[in-house]
Amino acid sequence: MTLPSETGGATTEEVGYFEGASRSLAEWLVVGLDGSWCVRPAGLSSMSEAVALLEGGNERDHYLWVPVGHWSVLLTSGLAGTDVGVLPSLAARKLGCRAMRVVVTSDETLYPARILEVFGPGGAPPLALERSIVAANDGGRWVFETSGSPYAFEDLSVYKRRVKARRFTAEMVFSYQALLGVPVDQEVDWMNAWLVEPPAQSEQAPTLA
Repeated sequence: MTLPSETGGATTEEVGYFEGASRSLAEWLVVGLDGSWCVRPAGLSSMSEAVALLEGGNERDHYLWVPVGHWSVLLTSGLAGTDVGVLPSLAARKLGCRAMRVVVTSDETLYPARILEVFGPGGAPPLALERSIVAANDGGRWVFETSGSPYAFEDLSVYKRRVKARRFTAEMVFSYQALLGVPVDQEVDWMNAWLVEPPAQSEQAPTLA
């Protein structure tokens, strides 16, 4: 299954993609969280089990890293679903890898959106942003916005379509990801996922800088 997806609800409608091994990324995150957090094999076999694990948690109190090819998908817990926050930007700056925030929801949802934010070691400071493309409706009118230099594969004429919702479609999101090297045609490897969770006594979500 290609992620993001509406199949898992808010947990899978937004995901992070990071070029790197899931265990290494999980261990890097723990260091940033202060070292007291725990990393363990998630013990999952399916997306439904991942969603059940993450649903209903406090804001970003669990981080699930799932392998897909030589990339990793990040899902987080939280009442509002996955929120990868600043982690793609941090990974690009601290690890020198390419990372993405990706959101896909259909036009029939309450807040439809297609968002692709790409960060990399060559991205513009201070966030190492390479490219951002957004078509979204937060409950009012559709907006379409871009920033950063277009990639050579982009068809810029599409961004002039009269209907803003059609300027950046889900199909375009997945196509762009593939052209950037993300193996969107591969199944994610739930069985080899790694979970970052807080120490038992912790009741507060982390603050990342």
